[in-house]
Amino acid sequence: MRSLEEVFGCCPKALEEVKALPIRWDRERFAFWLKQDFPFVEALYRYQVGLLQDAPHPHRAPLVQALMATVEELDWLLAQGADPQGEVHPVRREYMLLLQEMAAMAYPYRLVFFYFLNRLFLEAWNAHVEGEGPWQELSEHWSAPEFQALLFDLEVMAQGQLSGLDPERLRHYLKRILEMEKKTWSLLL
Repeated sequence: MRSLEEVFGCCPKALEEVKALPIRWDRERFAFWLKQDFPFVEALYRYQVGLLQDAPHPHRAPLVQALMATVEELDWLLAQGADPQGEVHPVRREYMLLLQEMAAMAYPYRLVFFYFLNRLFLEAWNAHVEGEGPWQELSEHWSAPEFQALLFDLEVMAQGQLSGLDPERLRHYLKRILEMEKKTWSLLL
């Protein structure tokens, strides 16, 4: 059986490119990025609801925890001034369309892609975020032991879904997710 690390091994340059982007961490760019994050996180919430609906019983508790983390993130984004009716940047719209496309797939693929999304975002976040600033609260949230434990649970669950999945399809969508992460992080350039 393949491992998730083998699947991730398909595109090491793409992940390194995301990590190497020369991000500008100023308050104005970060505020714009957060406001653009709201529609995507809302779409991710819907993706997670569908995932939870189809989840086998043993997967439900971690997926509920992930869903609650997403609800808390949406609340936090609103408190930061995100406008649910605001204009959506084309990059965010494109990523939301990718979520919709992936949401139409069978549960095992959706779960693995959900894990990919979380892991890739956190790897990029950890590579880019340092020091103090308005992003500190999010850094603390995503580095909290509870969130790290949830990511571990998602990894174990995703690993359990790999047998029987088409490796080419996995690589195709991993590359697309990486491409969208790069475009999203590029909003901070």
